[in-house]
Amino acid sequence: MAPMKGLTVFIADLRKCRSHEEEERRVNKELANIRTKFKEAGLNSYNRKKYVCKLVYMSLLGYDVQFGHKEAVDLASSAKYSEKQIGYLAVTLLLPEDSGYMRGVLAALRRDINGGDDVSVCVALAAVSNVATREIAEALTEEILNQLLSPSASTFVKKKAALCLLRLLRRFPDAAGAHAWAARVIPYMGHRDAGVTLAVTSLATALAQQYPDAMRKAAAFAVRRLKSLVLDGECPTDYMYYTVAAPWLQVKLLRLLQYFPAPESAELRTLLLRILRHIIDAGQDAPRELQQMNAQYSILFEAIGLGIHLDVDQGLMHESAALLGRFITSRETNVRYLGLETMAHLAAYIDSLAPLKRFQGVITQALRDRDVSVRRRALDLLYSMCDVDNAKPVVGELLRHMGGADLALREEMALKVAILTEKYATEYAWYIDVMMRLVALAGEHLGDEVWHRIVQVVLGNEELQLYACTIALQALNAPVCHESAFKVSAYVLGEFGHLIANAPDSAPIDQLKALQSKMPSVSLQARAVALTTVAKFTNLFPEIKTACLRVLDRHRGALDAELQQRACEYYALATVESDALLPTVFEEMPPFAERQSALVSRLLKQEGDTEDQRTWVPGGRDINRERRAQQTGENPAEADVSDGKDGELPQSDPADGPADPAEEPSITESRRHYARLLWESDGILYDGDEVQIGLMAQYKPPAGRVGVFLGNKAAGAIYDISIQAFVKDSKDDKNPPLSVQESPGQSPLPASLLPLGQARIYFDVTCHRVFATAPTLRISYTQAGAPTVLELQLPVTCVHFMAPVTIAVPDFFARWKQLGEAELGEAQSVLKTPFLEERSGEWLRGVVGGMGFALIQGADPAPDNIVAVGIATCESGERFGCLMRVEPKPSHSLTRITVRATNDMLAKAVATNIAMIFDSK
Repeated sequence: MAPMKGLTVFIADLRKCRSHEEEERRVNKELANIRTKFKEAGLNSYNRKKYVCKLVYMSLLGYDVQFGHKEAVDLASSAKYSEKQIGYLAVTLLLPEDSGYMRGVLAALRRDINGGDDVSVCVALAAVSNVATREIAEALTEEILNQLLSPSASTFVKKKAALCLLRLLRRFPDAAGAHAWAARVIPYMGHRDAGVTLAVTSLATALAQQYPDAMRKAAAFAVRRLKSLVLDGECPTDYMYYTVAAPWLQVKLLRLLQYFPAPESAELRTLLLRILRHIIDAGQDAPRELQQMNAQYSILFEAIGLGIHLDVDQGLMHESAALLGRFITSRETNVRYLGLETMAHLAAYIDSLAPLKRFQGVITQALRDRDVSVRRRALDLLYSMCDVDNAKPVVGELLRHMGGADLALREEMALKVAILTEKYATEYAWYIDVMMRLVALAGEHLGDEVWHRIVQVVLGNEELQLYACTIALQALNAPVCHESAFKVSAYVLGEFGHLIANAPDSAPIDQLKALQSKMPSVSLQARAVALTTVAKFTNLFPEIKTACLRVLDRHRGALDAELQQRACEYYALATVESDALLPTVFEEMPPFAERQSALVSRLLKQEGDTEDQRTWVPGGRDINRERRAQQTGENPAEADVSDGKDGELPQSDPADGPADPAEEPSITESRRHYARLLWESDGILYDGDEVQIGLMAQYKPPAGRVGVFLGNKAAGAIYDISIQAFVKDSKDDKNPPLSVQESPGQSPLPASLLPLGQARIYFDVTCHRVFATAPTLRISYTQAGAPTVLELQLPVTCVHFMAPVTIAVPDFFARWKQLGEAELGEAQSVLKTPFLEERSGEWLRGVVGGMGFALIQGADPAPDNIVAVGIATCESGERFGCLMRVEPKPSHSLTRITVRATNDMLAKAVATNIAMIFDSK
């Protein structure tokens, strides 16, 4: 870009300003000048670029620029690269997401991505990544994906496209529609260009976290690419970094594999173990150069993390522990940090903690490290490697370091001390001593969860209550009592103070005086707890009831509404003449039900993720194994669909068709009518003794209108008529795949319907994305005083949003083969032909055409076979091609249906519908 003299002078003027006021005057003067220039007709390209650049510079200085948006969009829409570059830069920095000019930006982006040269495509992709609004994500994801998958696109464009998709996926995972195309990017992990592989691997890592089933084949690609880099040494010269082959790519591949279970193939599992062994053996020798050391160690730590995740060899893990012990004593801060983090990961899965306990002293010393991030990782490691045997020394060390710990680290350290103390306490006295010392050291950094948990534990352990009361009274008599310790002491004494009433210096009046002495110095919330304790004393200790009433009476005039209300209510209860009232109201609290500690829940919430989700959390084996089991249960593996070879029918029972979507008893009554409406636009849905329900539908993908007609067949009138259509389990879904709403502007349903009368209602349906479950139609009415509710499945599937498309005969089988090799979505069924030979062909063509497919005449060599093409359209703009091949076998009275589509759910839906149609005959 050529230098602009006016811009250079303007920047120089601003730098000469000696005060902010002088700079602001200069900026305001320039803004006024630019406004005037923009209003003039015939502004040339040079000046437009210059003035827009000035606006960008002022925006970077922090000034609010509210105009010039149209000029920026005009520059972005220009055919000249110099204008386009500045226009996209200005759009990125100046335009808000809700700007009305964003549609113009979207049009320019689409034009450049689809029809520009490589430079224009790349600058447009960079702009998409920076702007990244939901509207752009929904509109351009498919075009960006095409650039990645296009065989004619350059490697530079492919890298940009992959990273752009990654940006959109991270910001708007639902709008990007990645579930439909995730599997299509996997083959590009084996691209000949290492840069493309690196970009696609980053994208695959993000996809694997959201769609692990769809991305399961990525693991095999990652292992083979690692073999070529690590074992075979195949790496372009440009990607060799200090004799290390593509270290960034190796790290990405090793991290990607941590989101998958161990390979099922014995060959891949053995190969992966060889790769890990090679990397760990190579890490035994310390590199001399710093850059080589950083690259080699980054690979080593990821390899150890992958080995821990896969749990492939405990011997390898023990060897890794010894190697990590050397790293945590390194002089390099980065190496110490990575060593401590990886050792904490190892502690979360290794069977025996003995290899790690050898380094407990070194890890404890790391709590005093100069770098706060190293101290945090040392805390995580101590927390993870703690067990019953070393709990006391670990907790003791943490308490010793807590006084001098950073404020940012003290809260986390206090939480972990509280969790470890409760989890591994073998002596009640030790638990109480540690927890009371903890609240005294770090009480201001702890939430109410800590003192609540102490009270819960004391209430649930009868052997602990006497000692807890003794320590509580000592805390109240100490010169300084932290507020959390005051709350615990007040609550415990209010419940169990009678247990120490006969001990020296622990009489009821001594307990009350100790409580009163600290009340003026604590917060209103703590005083409210103390008032409850005083009220309980009136029931526990009748001998000091008068003194307790004086305390309550003094607070009846408190300015705080909570204190005043408590004092008034407690005073009224205590002065009521009833022997049974006080014991009933202030009965001893029962033990709390066993449940997960709130401290653990709070700690897990603090373990936030950044770009990539963590595959483990600090806390030892138990919590990580439970976490892994929960993740496995949430993502069950789906059974693979069997495939038959072309020209042969698979040897299976013809009755075994796809799963029927209508399984509920109230819906299966209309199975035959439902199946007919899957390929016909109107007909009867339900025909009962009292009512008949008809349907009429019109579709213009991605929308449609469905009319429901209710006819009265009974001898008398029906009342309280209600007709509703809805998608089950979508009430809490902010973005359901299918929306069903009553059409506007129609007459309401009649209050009653006479015999032979008919009521009707229309619903508008919109397909937002491919869906598997049809909506439900619920009709209720009252006849002869008896209410009736009918629940039927509404024949609206994703196949109804299919539109016929005609293609040339050679193109059909080329596309058919391409979809088969890509394995994006395929479903196959072998069904019993419902008609005789002379009628089956005509009926099959009617079914295929009625489902929204275009019949391709003469495409199949077999004259009886039927081939058809359709495209399903979603409201988001996504379009999914679908090819169907019908192969009747008259000699066997069987028909094979094969469906291939660019969306797996769509292919299965088409096969399911056809199976229901055949079965209904």
